[in-house]
Formats: sequence, C-alpha cells, structure tokens
Amino acid sequence: MARKMKDSGVQWIGEIPEDWEVIPTKYVFSNKKIIVGIEEDKYERLALTLNGVVKRSKTDSEGLQPIKFSTYQILRENELVFKLIDLQNISTSRVGLSPFTGIVSPAYIVLSINDRKVDNEKFYYYWFMSMYYRQIFNQLGDDGVRSNINSTQLLNIPIPKTDIFTQNRIVQFIDDKSKKISGIQNIINQEIQSLEDYKKAIITEAVTKGLDKKAPMKDSGIEWIGEIPKHWEKGKVKHICQTIGSGATPTSSDYSFYNNGSINWIQSGDLYKKNKVRDTEKYITEKAIKAHPALKIYKNPFLVIAMYGGGSVGNVAVSLIDAATNQACCVIKTNNDSDLMYLYYWLTFAKEDLLNKSEGARQPNISQDKIKNQIIFTPPLKEQEEIVSYLDQKTATIDHIISIKRQQLQVLEDYKKSLIYEYVTGKKEVAHG
Repeated sequence: MARKMKDSGVQWIGEIPEDWEVIPTKYVFSNKKIIVGIEEDKYERLALTLNGVVKRSKTDSEGLQPIKFSTYQILRENELVFKLIDLQNISTSRVGLSPFTGIVSPAYIVLSINDRKVDNEKFYYYWFMSMYYRQIFNQLGDDGVRSNINSTQLLNIPIPKTDIFTQNRIVQFIDDKSKKISGIQNIINQEIQSLEDYKKAIITEAVTKGLDKKAPMKDSGIEWIGEIPKHWEKGKVKHICQTIGSGATPTSSDYSFYNNGSINWIQSGDLYKKNKVRDTEKYITEKAIKAHPALKIYKNPFLVIAMYGGGSVGNVAVSLIDAATNQACCVIKTNNDSDLMYLYYWLTFAKEDLLNKSEGARQPNISQDKIKNQIIFTPPLKEQEEIVSYLDQKTATIDHIISIKRQQLQVLEDYKKSLIYEYVTGKKEVAHG
C-alpha cells in the first residue's frame, strides 16, 4: 500500500510522508566556529572540493594563501562543512562531510550534529547535497541570487526530518546504490581512457610515419619522434604560421565589459575535453574590445592552445567560431600553403613534449615562445591533406563512441542525484527486510 504524503510547504522539498516533518536546520545541527590559533601546527590543512573534503598541503601555492593558518577553524571528522560564498558560481563545491579532522578556511561554515542518538549526519549530508545538485543554495534570497549565506541563515534553512531508524536505512541504501553506480562509472571511464589512448596512437603513427608504409624513412634526430619519411621537412611552428597571438581578460569588476556581450571569448577552460570550439562559456562586449588593446577578434578557423589554467594546459582545439581569447590561450593561424588541421594533429601529438618544456611545478605554463619554436615535420601539402582526411575519419568514429560513453556517465550521475532527492524526502521508501 502506498504511503500517505503531504505538502511540506517548502518548494524545494516538495511532498513528504505524512509522518515526516520539516524543521529548521538548527534543531539538528549547531555551528561553533573554533579558531585553531597557536595550535595550527597540530592539524593538517583540509579543503572542500568537488571531490569532497580532501587533505591539502599548507605549502600549496594554488589560489589565495594565508600568511599564517592561525585564523583557520577546526573541522572534525563527521562534521558537515559548507562553502556558501560567491553563490553566482554554479560550478564550485558547496557541501562536504569530512572524513578527517583538520583545519579549514574561516570562510567555510562548519555544522556539528546535536545528538547522534536521534539523527544521522550522513542523512543530512545527502539532503544538503541534493540541494547543491539542484542549485538551491544559488537561488536562495530575494529575487534570485544572493552573494552568500551566513551561518545564521543556514541554520534557519528548512530540512526534512524522520526518525533515526528510517534515516539509517536511507543512508545504507544510498551508500550501496552510490557504490554500485561509481563502480559502473569507473569501468566506463577506463573504457574512455582506452579509446583516448587508441586515438593518440593513431594520430602519432600518422603524423610521424605517414600513410605510405613503403616510404623510405630517416632518423628524425629527436628521440620522442623517432623515424620519419625521408622526404618530410623539418621546421618550427612559427615557420608555417601567419599569426601567433593571444588575448586578455577585461576587468572583471566592470560589468559593462560582460553584460549582454555577444562576442565569443575563449578561455582555457573552454578547451577542456574538447577538440573543437563551437561556443564559449562567457561573452564580452565591443566596449571590452576597445578598452583592451590586447583583445582581438580572430576569424575562424584557427587553432587555440591552453598555455595555462588547470587541467586544460597543452590542450589544442580548432575554433569554428570567430572569437577573442584570454591571455591563457595561444591563437595560431597557418599560412595558405600549410594545412591548419595537419598542424592541429601535430600539436596534439606534441602535447607531452610541450608540457615537458613548461615552467612552474604546480601550475604548468607553456609560453608563446615555446609554441613558436616547437619542432614540426611536414610532408607536401597534398600528403598533409591525405593524412588529415584519414585522421578526421578515424578520430570522428572514436570521438563518437567516447561521446556515447560520456552520455552514459551523465545518465548515471543524473540517476544518482534523482535517487538521493527521492529517498531523503521520503518520496520513495526503502524496502524493509
């Protein structure tokens, strides 16, 4: 028999079972900000990331760093931690359940369960993660987005409440389901990596050995390249280009450079897991172009290489749109007698060598100068076109399979998010037994 439901009175909670209730967070959790002070050396540094709460070195130079950690607050094992600042940003982490004891930024909010005999903190972790997945935090406040939520506001947010036995069953069920989903996702990710490795091998073979298996070969004189066809010519990227440039970042505090912008503006993040740029995450205005001499609108097609910026460094893509770029992107347009796509495939092959030449241990930086002077071996234009045609066909097939597998990953992720919401609000019931 279906359980009886009632309206929770809260839009983002929806219906809940008749015997559940909705209460303020402060009835279950409390916030005590304990500053570590002179005991900072006794604790490891922790950070809230998209992968949860992780240990982070105190000497890590990424992002803003404090001079001392004495202002940090203590986060204990099994406490909830929230990052509820800059709520306009929908792609950052918001909620974590700490598996460690350590210290975290004073900008975080730490919640401790009031009584473990009547409440399971992991049940509420899943509830708050459901809010995060549905971007509820970003929507809280009057008329849209609020820049932050403080601890008092967080403690007044309504949450669903049921008995500890039901909470425990729901937590165990979601844990088990999540583990199975993660197992399937791991297998799919391994398959994607194998396909990426296969694609890389095909590109390497084609741009270093050509398509004619009977062509006479010669030693390239470069270990990571090996033998190449005897009639291919050695050069540098700058010898076959008409343009090698970059861009700039308009002042972020001046909204007139961004609001209602219609000019595509490529950042290194736009090159993450992409080999073609068809759109951009952000746009800029004509006013931004006029105010920043380094900004130029490049006519497509052109190549873009991420010189720095997280996991995109060294990635190369073909822009199929007219666009400006930020300073982290290197733009390349080839001469008329050189095939753009051949250079794309060569630079894809040469990525590892470029990364080896990068500067900066924690945040690799590939300069324009290193890109300009990157070695390249080129066959005659007709042969370049044949190689490009071959690789376009081969890589398109592989990319299609990878795309399907990434869609499968997204379906699994969406299923997990839906499952969490439905069970922590009682819309679905864990079977007894």
